[in-house]
Amino acid sequence: MEQILNWRKGLFDSHYQVFDHATPKFSINFNSLKNSAFATTQNEIYLLRSQGYSNPETQILNNKNEIIATIRYEWLNFKARVELASGEVFDWGFQNSWLSRWSLNNHTDKQIIYNSSSGSGLIHSNIDDDLLILTGLFIREYYTRILLAFIIIMTLLFSGRSIF
Repeated sequence: MEQILNWRKGLFDSHYQVFDHATPKFSINFNSLKNSAFATTQNEIYLLRSQGYSNPETQILNNKNEIIATIRYEWLNFKARVELASGEVFDWGFQNSWLSRWSLNNHTDKQIIYNSSSGSGLIHSNIDDDLLILTGLFIREYYTRILLAFIIIMTLLFSGRSIF
């Protein structure tokens, strides 16, 4: 079943909203200082909690505090791997150099493709799984925050060097 969803977020906001036509489907609210988030779907509430720096991972917990998925990141390659509690594995990665297209798939029969342009975009999915769809958006925001932190650090280093 092919479905096309719309998503949007504010330019300097980390609150994602996903719509099926004009009907809200789910939302993701990020903690402003940590790489963690709460996701609310029509049927469930999830906590996405990130930890670690040298070997980072995010645990996805349901409302019973059970780990239902784990995300492991490859910082240098801008990729991630999602491992569900059922044993199913999905790979996440950017599809273009502008970082405006990315996908999440299991390399067999399930695929979700995301497109973005300045705070909104489309999601093309052949599965109806809110958890996987929101996971793809979470990983994108995770890498966006890392890139922003890197840019800020480099700017401070170069501007500090010119002062002295």
